[in-house]
This record gives sequence, structure tokens and C-alpha cells, in this order.
Amino acid sequence: MKTLICMGDSLTEGDEIPAGHTWPELVSNALNVDVTNCGIGGDTTTGMLARFHPEVVARRPAFVLIMGGTNDLWWGQPINTVLANLFSMVFQARHYGVASVIALPPPVNVSLASESDFSPPWAGYDHFTEQLQRLIESIRRYAAESDVVLADLYRPFFSTGNEINARLYMPDGLHPNTEGHQAIATTIGQTFYRNFLFCA
Repeated sequence: MKTLICMGDSLTEGDEIPAGHTWPELVSNALNVDVTNCGIGGDTTTGMLARFHPEVVARRPAFVLIMGGTNDLWWGQPINTVLANLFSMVFQARHYGVASVIALPPPVNVSLASESDFSPPWAGYDHFTEQLQRLIESIRRYAAESDVVLADLYRPFFSTGNEINARLYMPDGLHPNTEGHQAIATTIGQTFYRNFLFCA
């Protein structure tokens, strides 16, 4: 059976989602692949890069899906640092024969998040939202230039009229709920069907 490792933060870990309903589990069932969830809540792309070799390269999976950057931007890290970390992981994977996919992270539902009791982004929600949009655009560009497969998990969280779909979020506005995890799994499944023919 093909193997897939999912490297990320809490958006990947899904620790508040019922067992069997996190997007890595749903992807495993849909594609009949052996999935290892290496998401750690609160992690940044710097942390992900630090553990990439032991958790991904050393295991030599067929595929790795990498999603990160939200926490970096939350703490005010520059976009170029996030990009350097993400693509360093991609190029390490490529060197060792592991097919990589970069996933664009979902947007933050600011209207919900601003009412939660956790600390807001380092420079405020407006700046964070602007930086996330810039990061998304930059990842798209560099992925196209480097021939890296991209899973767009950003757009599915918008409804018609370019409004964020609140139905896909937990009350904190940051994390997808069960329905949101299903939307992520559907998009990732479609991405794999389009790009890796063994799944067809």
C-alpha cells in the first residue's frame, strides 16, 4: 500500500475532531493509502522543517503533504521565512524521491476568531489576513515555477460572493469542524486523483 505523511500544525492534527473524521483519516479511506498524521498543534514551519528528516525522509513514504504558515504569520514571522521553510521541505523530499504536495492553508474566520478568548495575531487581524493572502499568492507562484503539486484548501472555505463559510469552522474561527475536514479531504482527494494516477 502507498504511504502518505501529512506534515503540519493543528489544522492537520485535528485533535478536537472525532476519531475517524479528521481529514488525514478521510483521505486514507478515500484513496486507500496508509496515512501518518504528523500534525502538531501550534507548530510553525521552522518546527516542521526541524523534524522533517526524522518524521518524513527517514520513513521514505511515497508522498508527503505539507501545510503550514498560519502560526508563523500569527506570531509576525516574515513571509520569506515561511516560503524558505516550506520549499526546503519540498526540495528535501524531492532529493530523496518522495513526491510532495503543498497545501494552501484555509483562511481564518475573523468574525468568529475575534470573539474568542485567545490572544489575537501579533500585529492584529487585518495585518494577519493581508499577510496570509500574500503568502497564498506567493506559494501559488513558487509552486508553479518549481513544478510542485498544489492542494488549494483556501478557496473551498469561501462561499458564493467571496464570503467565508462559517459553517466549516469551529467556534474559534481558526480550526475547521467536521464538515470543514470533509471539505479538505475532498479537495486533497481530487488533487491526488488529478496528479497521481495510481489513485484512479
